[in-house]
Amino acid sequence: MSYIYDVLVNFQKEYYDFFEWNKNDNIYHIRKIPIFKINNAEYKNIKDNIVKFEQKFLNLINLKTEQFKQNNISKIKYCFIISNGKEAIAIKLNKNAVTTHKSDLLPNETDDLLELIKLEKETKINFKIIKTKTPNNFKTRFEIENEKFLYEQLDKIYKQNNFQKLNYLCLECFNKEEKNSKNAYLKLKEEIKNTNQNFQKLYNIFKIITQK
Repeated sequence: MSYIYDVLVNFQKEYYDFFEWNKNDNIYHIRKIPIFKINNAEYKNIKDNIVKFEQKFLNLINLKTEQFKQNNISKIKYCFIISNGKEAIAIKLNKNAVTTHKSDLLPNETDDLLELIKLEKETKINFKIIKTKTPNNFKTRFEIENEKFLYEQLDKIYKQNNFQKLNYLCLECFNKEEKNSKNAYLKLKEEIKNTNQNFQKLYNIFKIITQK
């Protein structure tokens, strides 16, 4: 089993490219982590879905990853990096061997890893897909997080039956009033889903409302 040393990972429930990392993210400074070269089909399945790994593989990686933490070194139970020879992703599992967090690597660290495994043979890792994830249609992290925020705020207003606010939002977006709360709600929800020109307008309005 091969390892790579001294890398940064950003474990999130959703996978984000390194350029979408935020300064407030919980970045792990990894001292040592096992790496596996696998075929492209398996790589894509693990990267794109929620999967569960077999016990034999868990025994192999158990407590093999070390991280720097508060001037000490601590171990992560199930953590590893996979690569198809062209890209790489770090994976963290829960106690049930299911993928919970994934992370991109920094470009220079990816380059180092790809050079390291260039001549290595592919490893067979047994797993099963337990949940197929719906693609985000190439939306950015900013769009995904803000879309969630907008849905939450819109649902809150609708559940409060605040027709005045819903109608105000419709006037701002469409320059047109709606006759009832449900029509206003559905129309605004469609605008959020499509991430069109009114998306940012709604985001700005809700930010002002929630800050009051």
